[in-house]
Amino acid sequence: MQITQDALRQFHEEGYFVLESVISEQALNELRIECQKALDLQLESMERVGAETLGLTHKNKRYSLPCRHEDSPSLERFLFSDLMSEILQPVLGPDVYLFLELFVVKWPRTGIPFAWHQDSGYLIRQPHKPYVSLWCALDDMTEENGALSVLPFSRAESREVVEHQKDKKVNDLVGYRGSDPGVVLSVPSGSIIVLSSLTFHCSGANITDKPRRAFLASYSPEPITDKNGGLYNLAVPFLEAGRRVVNSM
Repeated sequence: MQITQDALRQFHEEGYFVLESVISEQALNELRIECQKALDLQLESMERVGAETLGLTHKNKRYSLPCRHEDSPSLERFLFSDLMSEILQPVLGPDVYLFLELFVVKWPRTGIPFAWHQDSGYLIRQPHKPYVSLWCALDDMTEENGALSVLPFSRAESREVVEHQKDKKVNDLVGYRGSDPGVVLSVPSGSIIVLSSLTFHCSGANITDKPRRAFLASYSPEPITDKNGGLYNLAVPFLEAGRRVVNSM
């Protein structure tokens, strides 16, 4: 797959572009299996301690599910695949590090929205170069089941990281409270939405009878460190000077 110049232009001018149906059926099925495993683990953990919320997770409403590619050959294959390389190198450049991996599941009928935010807004005033998030649709995404909405750069108040405020009811960080509804990205399963970490985005409620599942993988052009020099999250080398780094795992 080759990223077109039009797609790159849209990324730099508006902060995102869409690749429809680019994930293979095999990889898509493997991601769905890993999503269920992560969900089962979190449900078991919450049940054990009697928790109704866990960070951005709200029982029977919305689940934010961290995962570990080190424990999953299929996740490892996907995160460091040719597909990822072909998407990321034109956007990020020759050096690429895996920064974040998680699943998001919105429960049928009760799946709650996710507030307007920039991914960089969750780094809480930590200076860093903008990174890229690949939002992978594991189901067909519609406005009814909580598809992603984006606020293009040309319609946003800022292309820089803005101060986010915490919504204490759901624990979301909110960076935009304007009236622009954004652009709803209704895409088929297997699609990838490529987002700058500076792009405002949100997602609506799931009012359908089926769960809505997505996988988020974020990559940075360099390790992101905290004020003490420690890693902020992950910094797994993927590409170095345009060449794939062999992962010892």
